[in-house]
Amino acid sequence: MSFGPPPTPYNVPGPDVSSGPPPRTGRRRTAVGAVAAVLLVALAAGVWAFGPGGSGGGSASDARAAAGRQAPDDIRETVEKRPPSPEGTAAVSYEETLRTVGRNVSAMGTWATDKVFAKGFGNEIRGFRLGGSEASEIAWRLTLPGPLCAVTRHVSVDGRTAIAYAGEATDADSDADTGTGTDGGPEADPLTSACDRLAVFDIDTGKKMWDTKLAGAGSSLAVNVTMTDGTVVTAWGEGSAAYELTGGKRLWADTDPSTCADEGFAGGRDLLALLSCGDSADPTYRVQKIDPRTGDAEWTYRVARGVQGVSLVSSSPAVVAVAAGDVVVTDLISLDERGKRRATIRLNRDHQVLDCDRTFSAVVESCGAIVVDDERLYLSEEDHIVAHDLATGRTAGKFDAPAGGEMHPLRMSGGQLIAYRPGRGLGRPDAVVALDPESGEETLLLLFAGGAEVGALDDPAHNDIVYEHGRVFFGARTVVGPYDEGEVGGTDQVAVGIESAG
Repeated sequence: MSFGPPPTPYNVPGPDVSSGPPPRTGRRRTAVGAVAAVLLVALAAGVWAFGPGGSGGGSASDARAAAGRQAPDDIRETVEKRPPSPEGTAAVSYEETLRTVGRNVSAMGTWATDKVFAKGFGNEIRGFRLGGSEASEIAWRLTLPGPLCAVTRHVSVDGRTAIAYAGEATDADSDADTGTGTDGGPEADPLTSACDRLAVFDIDTGKKMWDTKLAGAGSSLAVNVTMTDGTVVTAWGEGSAAYELTGGKRLWADTDPSTCADEGFAGGRDLLALLSCGDSADPTYRVQKIDPRTGDAEWTYRVARGVQGVSLVSSSPAVVAVAAGDVVVTDLISLDERGKRRATIRLNRDHQVLDCDRTFSAVVESCGAIVVDDERLYLSEEDHIVAHDLATGRTAGKFDAPAGGEMHPLRMSGGQLIAYRPGRGLGRPDAVVALDPESGEETLLLLFAGGAEVGALDDPAHNDIVYEHGRVFFGARTVVGPYDEGEVGGTDQVAVGIESAG
């Protein structure tokens, strides 16, 4: 392991912020009950240049022990094992052909367990059986009355996740599109349907565990859904509510008019709320840590005036992204356990992949290309992943991709960072690796011919990339129809999965 120069501090201050009082601005909360060996040689290992003063946020053994103590309805934190062989082979291939000119179909939702991969498309979710003799074998289909309009990336330990959808297709839906997928799959547009229902389904079986109507969300097109341990939380502009993950019992609801509105929530280990206050043309923002069982605020962080937008990067540790004086993210701010600012990380968007911007979307738990552990924040920057210390904002090391390449962080696996290296245009295979921030050690997990197999789905700023149980999945967020009348719709990849050939 080679050591770089001491970290350089960020001397430019972030937005002027201050902690506010704990209460949620007086808002009333109503409680409702308690590839071959030669390819291995071809891919040279990167070099971790680790600055002094950091540690990896816990060992893999500690993480495994913690994972073993998780309850079935906790949010899973899978600790990955090294696959039998790094040589990759197809696990899933899902394509659709669109026939309607100018129609873009939303493909939100990309999830996986050790048994099933699930992908949303229009008003349908398909489950693909994993580990079988044939890739792309459909295990189940969940067809909804109207299109999916909100999903969460979070999955419980026992394989459940939450979705919001339109309870019925509107006239606009039925009139605008009569096309179908290659094998009869529906097309639909979430922007024309009121998003008024919330459900939890089992990824392994495709069965809805419970389903409820969102009171007061009948006319809303912008709904946000997330999960934290044992709880599903949703916001729809004019209100918000929380439900027990098991059974769907409503825990609390907030539907009172107020000067502050819940823009959305970020889940995981904890629950954060993003509020916009005052004039909708020039709002001020607040971030609050929320007790998921009661809806009460534990602390409030007031974002400086003049910020054009806020995204919630992580709930624990709490990290927010702000667009200070601009419409794109300019700073990342880490908060302590009391909601006070710890450090500000100044960004240069010309060289970084953040995935924070979701046009015409109610998603606030964005910035999916940024990964956070207990002590560091990781993001891709040109040809390497750079780490920043959450306590100081200083650079805490970097991991370099092979010459001319890219590397993108996907998620933490215990104390290790799982990363994806596309090989496009470089004559190299794609790779998924595990990086140890403490030792600098790199472990090759999967190696595969990404250009041929993954196609256009390898950009983490526009597609979902999920690594789970030794497999990597690439999923489109939108599928585009033909541009001209008479043009036959092309076949588009909706999702691709790669697993070990061993």
